[in-house]
Amino acid sequence: MTIATAKPETSQKRFMELTKEEMEADLALATQQARENLHAQGLPYIIGDINGIYAVHPDGKRIFTPYAR
Repeated sequence: MTIATAKPETSQKRFMELTKEEMEADLALATQQARENLHAQGLPYIIGDINGIYAVHPDGKRIFTPYAR
């Protein structure tokens, strides 16, 4: 039987020790992977701007919902 163990923390920087650029790169990669995972499941991801929110579907279709004012 094989027992899995966590990698030692010494090989990776803690999140708060990263530079701003390293944090932004890690968060951008995580966001991209999350979007790809949602699309692989056939689900849209949601983004927003000052006008409202958009559901972006795997086929590229965007459905806009304005904010209630």
